[in-house]
Amino acid sequence: MNITNLEVTQAAIDMFFCLVCIIMVVSIRANNPKQKSMKSFVHLFLIAAFLFLGETLAYIFRGNLGVFNVTITRASNLVVFAMNVAMANTYVRYVQAVFTDRGAEVSDKYIKVGNVFSLINILIIAVNLVYPWMYYFDEANYYHRNNMWYVYTILSLVIIFSGASMAIRYRKNLEIRSFVSVMLFSFIPIIATIVQLFVYGLSITNLGLGIGSFIMFAAYIYDWSHDSVEQMEKIKNNRFDVVVLFVIMLLSMSVSIIACGNVIQRVTRDNSKMQSETIAQMVDAEIENEFIKPVTVSQTISQDLTIRSYIAGSTKEEAEAVKDEMTAHLVSIGNEFGYQMVFVASEKTRAYYTYNGISKYLDVENDSHDIWYKDFLDSGKKYVINVDTDENNNWDLAVFVNYGIFDDSGNVLGACGAGVNMNDLMNLIAKYEDRYGIKIDLVNHDGLIQIDSDGSAIEVGYLDNSYFDKVTGTDFYYQTINGSCYMTKYIDEFDWYLVVRDDNPVKIDANRILLPIILIFIAGVVIMAITFAIVSIRQRKTEEAYNNRYEVSIKDELTGLYNRRGFEVDCDEINRTDTLGEYSIIMMDLNGLKSANDNIGHEAGDELIIGAAKCMSNAFAGLGNVYRVGGDEFVALLKGKKASIEASVTTLDYLTSKFKGKLISELSVSKGVVVCSEYPDLSFEELKAMADKLMYADKDEYYRRTGKNRRRV
Repeated sequence: MNITNLEVTQAAIDMFFCLVCIIMVVSIRANNPKQKSMKSFVHLFLIAAFLFLGETLAYIFRGNLGVFNVTITRASNLVVFAMNVAMANTYVRYVQAVFTDRGAEVSDKYIKVGNVFSLINILIIAVNLVYPWMYYFDEANYYHRNNMWYVYTILSLVIIFSGASMAIRYRKNLEIRSFVSVMLFSFIPIIATIVQLFVYGLSITNLGLGIGSFIMFAAYIYDWSHDSVEQMEKIKNNRFDVVVLFVIMLLSMSVSIIACGNVIQRVTRDNSKMQSETIAQMVDAEIENEFIKPVTVSQTISQDLTIRSYIAGSTKEEAEAVKDEMTAHLVSIGNEFGYQMVFVASEKTRAYYTYNGISKYLDVENDSHDIWYKDFLDSGKKYVINVDTDENNNWDLAVFVNYGIFDDSGNVLGACGAGVNMNDLMNLIAKYEDRYGIKIDLVNHDGLIQIDSDGSAIEVGYLDNSYFDKVTGTDFYYQTINGSCYMTKYIDEFDWYLVVRDDNPVKIDANRILLPIILIFIAGVVIMAITFAIVSIRQRKTEEAYNNRYEVSIKDELTGLYNRRGFEVDCDEINRTDTLGEYSIIMMDLNGLKSANDNIGHEAGDELIIGAAKCMSNAFAGLGNVYRVGGDEFVALLKGKKASIEASVTTLDYLTSKFKGKLISELSVSKGVVVCSEYPDLSFEELKAMADKLMYADKDEYYRRTGKNRRRV
């Protein structure tokens, strides 16, 4: 996969901003804000997340060919430009909503300006799908600006500036901190875009948007963390479960990273094959081009009429007679084309002419070095290429192009050709191998190596030829063996096979791309965890504050018992859960409270109430709650067997009889006890009324027994 360090860096930064924007959206939604501005705020960063995601994909896949890469590159660039328009327009709406929430009457002209220029930019983007007047992609799948890009960019700046102008006009309605963050969110991208007009390569504008997003979110976190408890209480029943959100986002981000890794690995493999085949085709073209020259030289010699006349003789004497002329002619041809290894062989005399005259007379039956001549004639081909030693040049190994010489009737007159020193070819092969990091071999049908950068392997080493029947001369046959890719093509002109082996087909390490993504993922998780921790802490504090306030609202300040409101809440819960049969109701009333207040004072009355409350709490501990529902009226809702309830009432009598206060020395409580399970047909209200009636009966008995005047006590 073709991706540079610059592209990896840009993609990593964009993905980081994308994750941050997602965290912003979730964090804000976790607070479930009701303000219109906060909803626009969420939309703003949701759009930004898509923008940065598109930018990430654009940088990863650009410069890579293939339908998948081209499609992703074009789609991601389209998303980037569309989201830029949406983000600028949403920013204007957000600014208006901020001031509207604060009671300001904001003119709609700013929104209208944003809408008009947004529609124009959308039109520019739409037309660009058909006619690339804004941006285009070259044959290598790289993005380039076009003239309308500048128009699009200026219009985007106008949209953002309209939002900034609105903020400036109504700045008195906004805290200085929020005003600065709103202005920075607009002016940082504006400055970045102006720089972008002159800088090419990095997406500076979108980086500016990311920085502006950080600043606005920081301002939001500060404002949120300083909200009053009353504002935070509104969140309690509607907030998101932060733990669930954290798990969901963590899983989502993990799946995204895994999916991204799989895509990168797959694209890397696909591009590796494409790159390897491209390299093989380049090598093929270079090698074939290298052999065009000796073939051309050989063809020139074969068609030379003078040479034909020189080899027309049928005796050695005739061959010797033209030796000097032939030598001079071959030297002239060799010098013209830059070859020393040029030769001509006569069919009739078997004289072998070179730079040095007649080097020998061919003996194809007895001399193994001359068998090439017979093999060439037997092949029936116009020319063949073979590897042999050059007897006239220190027996150096060379590759010879053997070309036939024929008269006008098609009769064989002899053979000619040119030789290329094997050392030159070895150096050429080694140069390509070093340049592309590959191994190149030319082999015959048996797999015998004909040309190799390692001279010791030539005419000695073999390559696997078991698959040669699948190889054609039209394209390379591609196969992967033990992590190396082999590309083989039949070269008909040479009757050889070109084998290109790439031991490192993956030209770019996918881990180099994945590593910054994973680091960003970890950074995102850390930021997300911190954000959610802040949310959790704030929610816990809010709940504690709410619970404390609620607890105060249902507790009696004097006794610490639950009050009438607490009693009603618990009664509603019992009715809702239909668990009345599990309870016993005890209605209680103090005896002598009026006398204590009138004769001793209200401090004595308070002492009596507090003392009674302590006795009740101790007597009914572990069985249920006690409530002070009036001045000297108490109720107990207890759970337990009848025997336990009766025992607790006996305990209460004992505790009240032993009570000794500073101002009061006597404490008496009248009680009415009803075990609800004994009256399954009665309602809660009917049972309370029954307990109340029993309590008054007990009070009458108390006055009858003590002989006290009820009116005075």
